[in-house]
Amino acid sequence: MIERLQYLDLMTINAGLATKEKWQRVAYKGGSEPGVLNLTTFLIDEEGNQYTVVVTVNNAKKALDEAKIMESYQAMLNYL
Repeated sequence: MIERLQYLDLMTINAGLATKEKWQRVAYKGGSEPGVLNLTTFLIDEEGNQYTVVVTVNNAKKALDEAKIMESYQAMLNYL
């Protein structure tokens, strides 16, 4: 879905954890509620390569370690 909506300007207001300067285009949508966290980023690099990175974590029985999830997500983005 993010690939189909990435062209909308509203999808580029918040870059999430991506560094805008590194990418030709960054589209981000994330969301959370107790026990659920989603991070979705669509990226286009300077060569026109496209990437979609998505992490969804769901645990109704235990609080999420959001810092660790964000750190892992950031590492994935940095790898690209």
